[in-house]
Amino acid sequence: MSQIESIKEWKQKKVLIIGEALVDKYIFGYADRISPDAPVPNVKIERSETYIGAIGLVLQYIKSLGGIPEVFTVIGSDFEGDFFLKYIKELNIDPSGIIVDESINTPQITRIKALNQHVLRLETDYTNEISENIIEKFYDKIETRSRDIDSILVLDYGTGGLFKDIFIQNLLSRLKEYYRNIPILARPTISNYYLYEDVDLIKMNLQKALETFSIDCCNDTSIIIAGKRILNSSKCKNVLLNYLELDSYLFYKNFEKVEKIKPILQQPARSYVAVGSVIMATLGLSFASKVPVSSGARIALSAAALTASLPPVEFYDSNKLSNFIISNSNNK
Repeated sequence: MSQIESIKEWKQKKVLIIGEALVDKYIFGYADRISPDAPVPNVKIERSETYIGAIGLVLQYIKSLGGIPEVFTVIGSDFEGDFFLKYIKELNIDPSGIIVDESINTPQITRIKALNQHVLRLETDYTNEISENIIEKFYDKIETRSRDIDSILVLDYGTGGLFKDIFIQNLLSRLKEYYRNIPILARPTISNYYLYEDVDLIKMNLQKALETFSIDCCNDTSIIIAGKRILNSSKCKNVLLNYLELDSYLFYKNFEKVEKIKPILQQPARSYVAVGSVIMATLGLSFASKVPVSSGARIALSAAALTASLPPVEFYDSNKLSNFIISNSNNK
């Protein structure tokens, strides 16, 4: 099956997304002088934009590419939580898997840009611990949902509160019991990748994978060492270490070979904001459609290259992705 035929199989596939909610805010302006209070730029605000990030970006790519996203997350009873919930409803996505915890704050990232330069980034995490009562409600919602799911994404963005070690272990145990034979793909942090035992694929940024093992050099030998360590310690079935401008690497549990995938981006990246999100979205759709792992990884890296070449954040359909893949194939 060709990559284009594989993409056609994505239509109406259901992908269950489990992860952290996040609200992204952008403030745009221009720096007219140095602040009188400190040696920093004084930014005159011209406009601002707010949208849902983290799992919010992933679910929007799944939807725009023809799939059906379902989301399970926890938000706070605050402005950001209300915004997240309202946005989900406007996208006509089922909000029943979203739990409101009045004791926490919804994570957010605020980026301040002046004349297209990134001046400052502000972050807030969940702030308080998510209670055991809320965690139990979270498990209950997952286990009482119908089993008509084609793939599962577990997305840990490291915002604190939700993805504790015991939560990851209990979550995976319940998913494997309730959704038997449904592929599970994970985007872990560098500190907890080994907890995702026996999942179908772990996706990590190549540079972060090297940092995980304090490897300074970036060559085939060091990358293979990092990938094999992730593969062996987690006992997962596949590992994808992606990099936009350099080679990406795909590791298989059942084969000794390591597949090297050459970079697809042929021009300087315009934005890196949604690259990781579109990779997870397309991998989720490919596994849902039973696309071979190698083909699914190559489609995901093509989607990453397309996303990086577009203004942030642009959601496109499967036809645009297919045309991009065909165009790149013809240019080789």
